[in-house]
Amino acid sequence: MIEWIADWAQAHETLLWVLGSFSLLIFVLSLVGLPIIIIKMPRDYLSSPGASIRSFKHGSAWDRTYLVGKNIIAVLLILAGLAMLLLPGQGLLTLVIGLSMLNFPRKRVLIKKILAQKKVLGTANWLRKKGGKPPLEAPA
Repeated sequence: MIEWIADWAQAHETLLWVLGSFSLLIFVLSLVGLPIIIIKMPRDYLSSPGASIRSFKHGSAWDRTYLVGKNIIAVLLILAGLAMLLLPGQGLLTLVIGLSMLNFPRKRVLIKKILAQKKVLGTANWLRKKGGKPPLEAPA
């Protein structure tokens, strides 16, 4: 069995390098990007009803192209995250990033539920404090 895995790894060395590099890139981007997103988030994000989600029905051809491209990238990240659950890499993190990029109904409600958890909200507010921003308002 071990010989088979070693043979497979040698035969697919390029694929493993690409997946490993992609995994490292996603990991680094998440370390840098997640704090920036949380710090830039409006203070009332959890307590406000929020803006309506962009839709394919309205907007220019550029808006539609943007939405299609963003959702294709999100699906690719979700697929890569699923693959990384079995391969070395940040599988769960890649899945979460892909899901957060994907447009689907009630996504904001899901994000609010995750952020409203006591430990998650505490960590988010700690990041905001380090960034010089006021804490997020807890949902009503």
